[in-house]
Amino acid sequence: MSGPGHESSGMKTNIIKGGAMVLAFGLCVGSAELRAQDTTTVTTTKGAFTEFVPGSETVVVRSETNPTPLRYVVTKQTTIVDQSGAPIAIDQVRAGSPLSVEYTGTGDRLVASRIVVQRAPVATEQHTSTTTTTTRTLTHDEKEALEERREHRKERAEEQIEKQKEALDKAKEKLEDDDDGD
Repeated sequence: MSGPGHESSGMKTNIIKGGAMVLAFGLCVGSAELRAQDTTTVTTTKGAFTEFVPGSETVVVRSETNPTPLRYVVTKQTTIVDQSGAPIAIDQVRAGSPLSVEYTGTGDRLVASRIVVQRAPVATEQHTSTTTTTTRTLTHDEKEALEERREHRKERAEEQIEKQKEALDKAKEKLEDDDDGD
């Protein structure tokens, strides 16, 4: 029974199926295109912080590989953290501080997405002192002079001890007299 109404219904089904396939194919290609457009390359540079230019919201960094300082635009989306991940204000970063900058863009328009400030290595100074002592045997005169000084010190110490003993004896006698008088 192939009448004019029946052929028309089958053709409609084929057209609908064909349209659905074209639509599905278009969606697949379109979504792949959209995903390709969303892909962003993030590059990381390491270097030393030079300055922050507030008016232009620009960070200037002297890179480890490039002698010419690079300028990165800082936006509200830029995160600035220390190496432990704690947020810090850009005005707290000191010139010369080592850091790494994750950024997008090329040429003159480098936009920083994340800046990680490293701790500066602690500079240590090492002082070395060398003392050289030369020993030699004493001459006869030096030995005698040394012996005389020792004897003199010994005599003074004995005299002081004797004076202290006498002072103690006097204090002891006075205490005994005071006890007898009571």
